[in-house]
Amino acid sequence: MSSMYQLFFKCLQKIMWLLLLFWLAVVVKHLLALPWIGIGLTVIIGLLYLVKKELLGRAYAYAMCHKKVLLTLALLFQIAVVLSANLLVRRDAAVVITGALHLIEEQSISNYLTRNPNNLALFLYARGLYHLFGQATIWLLQVLGILYMNGTAYILYRVGRDFSSQRVADMVFSLYLVLLGFSPYVIQTYTDITSLPFLAAQLYLMVALLKEEEKGTQRLCLLGLVTALASVLRPTALVIVIAFGMVLFLKGNWQRFIHAMAVLGCSFGLIFGSLSYGMNQQKEVKIVHDETLAKGLTTFINLGLTYSGTDQEDMKKGLLQYIAPERRSNYNNGMFAQANELKEIKRRLHAYTPISFIGHLGYKLENTLYDGALNWLYTKPEDEKTPLISPLYIYTKDNAVAEVIRQSVIEYDGKYYAAYKAIKQVVWVVTVIGLFGVVWRYRSDDAMNFLSLSLFGGMLFLMIFEGGKTRYLLQFFPQIVLLSSLGLTRMFQKERKI
Repeated sequence: MSSMYQLFFKCLQKIMWLLLLFWLAVVVKHLLALPWIGIGLTVIIGLLYLVKKELLGRAYAYAMCHKKVLLTLALLFQIAVVLSANLLVRRDAAVVITGALHLIEEQSISNYLTRNPNNLALFLYARGLYHLFGQATIWLLQVLGILYMNGTAYILYRVGRDFSSQRVADMVFSLYLVLLGFSPYVIQTYTDITSLPFLAAQLYLMVALLKEEEKGTQRLCLLGLVTALASVLRPTALVIVIAFGMVLFLKGNWQRFIHAMAVLGCSFGLIFGSLSYGMNQQKEVKIVHDETLAKGLTTFINLGLTYSGTDQEDMKKGLLQYIAPERRSNYNNGMFAQANELKEIKRRLHAYTPISFIGHLGYKLENTLYDGALNWLYTKPEDEKTPLISPLYIYTKDNAVAEVIRQSVIEYDGKYYAAYKAIKQVVWVVTVIGLFGVVWRYRSDDAMNFLSLSLFGGMLFLMIFEGGKTRYLLQFFPQIVLLSSLGLTRMFQKERKI
């Protein structure tokens, strides 16, 4: 192992130790801030662990012997959420999906995608399904969402089982199932869930490549394909690729590093280039290709520099000052011109003092990390700007069971949502404890160092670009769940390294 490798990852371990300590403090703080049910649930679980540790262990072992039953219950939960939902899609996703299904004017979706070309892939995906299935596409998207969510659980389970141990695999299964399997995210048709199986497949292939001594040309080609598909939906899929390349580079095996990067680069470039060309040539929607009209990389840096890291109105207000007053009310007014973006970034940076900038980063990071419910924000349809109301809502509106599900799980301001949020927050605390356990001390382990680096890279990305919502952690969720499972397993039983 090269000295450069050791030095780099020992420094990373110290940085992650501080980051995870902050993360743990944040999630505990927000758990204690919940109504009495949050504190009560924590106390009960703590007492059970201290007094009935063996009983809890047997219960967990019994549950792990009946995973099919748990998956069935999760599937029934997901179906119940889909059938009870009053609101299927909201905000940006609603514009994209309704545009793909011809439920809004063509000019509206054209204007939107001209401004937000990052959502073109999702639009074409939904429009392609529409050509095949018509208005039934909205339900097909729900079915696919269930497949994506549960398929990701299986891939991550296999990562733990194939490259570590059954105990780690069981822990991955448990954390994922509680945090996402039993969650309302199944009805969300945005790229958060759609990209998950591709991100999980990336992780599987990279851990496999780090574990094997051979060059793994076929796996590298497959990794390029999966990465291309993932990055079309979520450009942050490249963060984990950078971490993978850095591990190989720092190990000092130049022949393997050059081979891996060459094969991966060619495979990725061929697929991604073909997909990009196809999207540029598409005729489904008219898009005006003008950099002054479209949000680009600098737009999201600019947005990330707003105090919360996600204040769209503040970002637009800042850019509009460079536009003539008579043109400011126009939707496509050219405010996203690169020159305007750079001026605004400089202005925002100069407006911060060292203390206020640290406060901005702390506030943004806290809001990125704190929420065990993963920033679920669905409300009543009448409170949404661009909702896509479920066609079943007219039949379930007065159904008592459906209303209880809505008030407990779907509407974050519902009567019983606090209980759901408290359960999620307790599990989120446990998840972060597991992450902290991984970085407690340095380990010269390629796969673990790779996972830590990719998670750190994800956090750094969210601090530079748009951040400030726990939902954004979903694009790094495979790393979070796997790392936490490794940490929790090591804390309770000695495990061989991944």
